Amino acid sequence: MLYYIYMVDLPKIKFPKLDIAYSGLAFVVLAALGLYIFRGALPAAIPASLVLPVPFSTQAPNNNWDRNEDCEETSITMANAYITNNFQDKLPASAAQEAINNLKKWEGSNLGYNANTGADATTKMAEGAFGLKITQIQDYSEIDLKTALVNNHPILLPINAKLLGSLQYKDNGPTYHMIVVRGFKGHTFIVNDPGTNGGNGNEYSFETLKNAAADWDQPNKRMDASRKVALVVDK
Repeated sequence: MLYYIYMVDLPKIKFPKLDIAYSGLAFVVLAALGLYIFRGALPAAIPASLVLPVPFSTQAPNNNWDRNEDCEETSITMANAYITNNFQDKLPASAAQEAINNLKKWEGSNLGYNANTGADATTKMAEGAFGLKITQIQDYSEIDLKTALVNNHPILLPINAKLLGSLQYKDNGPTYHMIVVRGFKGHTFIVNDPGTNGGNGNEYSFETLKNAAADWDQPNKRMDASRKVALVVDK
């Protein structure tokens, strides 16, 4: 049996001709875009140590310690100073007191109280009064704190100060307190503690800070040790 193969003229498909130089440029652009996206997805490298120059102030800038309840306002004031490019070692007493007083006025108008503002109330105060951006990290890790600091964000940390074991406190320190975490050296963190005149750059291990971490439960007027939250400050 004979088979006949008929040759059929198929339509010719025309492909666009790419200029060699144009093709090379497109490849470079796409490669650069891919690298940018890939690098953006990676966390910032964690150095061995880093200390942000967050200015210090006590919660009694004029050395009046009769009322020891302004740690949250002072912590916000210190963090805000750094965020707004104030890198002084210590805030002038008059400027610090003015900022604290303004925050207390904001609390009176918007919260109805200004003693023992927990994480949520402090977040509202920082955002409402100073226009800061606060990110809450629940049950934070050592890497969480270091990553925030590497990205230039000071951290407000609600704690039970009696668990810090600091000899600088009178009567072992307040039950509810707030400090500013501003750096680290290895596993040791550097903090600004407004509750003592010697609180500029105090050092604590991560384990000590995490153990002392607790939030204020305003409705029940008590500490909640199960809620360990870090407030990362941004603008």
